[in-house]
Amino acid sequence: MGKFADKLVGKKIVIIGGTSGIGYGAADALLDLGAHVTVVSSSPDRVDDAVRRLRSTSASVNGVVGDVRDEPAFIETLRKLAPIDHIIFSSVDKIIRGKLEDLDLDEAKHFFGVKFWGAVIVGKGEVSIRLIRPAFWLANSSFPIKAIQKYDIVKPGGSLTLTSGTAGIKPGKGAAVGGGLNGAILSLTKGLASDLAEKKIRVNTVVPGLVQTELWDKLGRPKEQEEQVAVQAKSLPVGFVATPSDTAEAYVYAVRADYATGTLIEIDGGRLL
Repeated sequence: MGKFADKLVGKKIVIIGGTSGIGYGAADALLDLGAHVTVVSSSPDRVDDAVRRLRSTSASVNGVVGDVRDEPAFIETLRKLAPIDHIIFSSVDKIIRGKLEDLDLDEAKHFFGVKFWGAVIVGKGEVSIRLIRPAFWLANSSFPIKAIQKYDIVKPGGSLTLTSGTAGIKPGKGAAVGGGLNGAILSLTKGLASDLAEKKIRVNTVVPGLVQTELWDKLGRPKEQEEQVAVQAKSLPVGFVATPSDTAEAYVYAVRADYATGTLIEIDGGRLL
């Protein structure tokens, strides 16, 4: 094997949210390239199912149960997995979309707690936060958020890859709040890349467009996905809507590209053209 073909062989990669959807697609691709992958989810059943399916491809996969909303326990989980070469954060269990006046704020705050603050927990050092609404994550408490920056979890020369979405760049109708969340991830990428530069850790974010995943089924909205897929497949320059295997290419790039940091990697079939 050449220097490119075997670049990820034996590398230890942790994928938070790697038991389904985009994260699972990335796990499958990285295993195929010889990496050792650990998938993390808050659901023991999802972890067991994902590991069982992935082991049909490679034996170099493990599963760990961990909830990013339980900050102290999750940091301990990461510390036990250390040292890690690369971390991918793709933990998503909600979709924020629809008329603003019909938005369930508690659901939106839950999603923000998972996607945004979960990314912060993984990446940042000491931050003090006062949360106002009791329904929003660890409410009415101040606590330190610590992981990669505070502890030697990721090796120098390693990387952290986050996940946003094209709604952060071009929200469109009915996606104002979801777009705001994804936009926050885009900004967070640049800040974390600067903060972690002294530890020689790269930070990038993958920005997928519409992807066909089981998330819509879990939310009881498979028909909505089917309709969007049919419409967008006709309008996208590539002529089809991605599966997790298609978006996995972007995560492979983020992990492999030693000269990329603070980069937003759009993989949207041409939606933003």
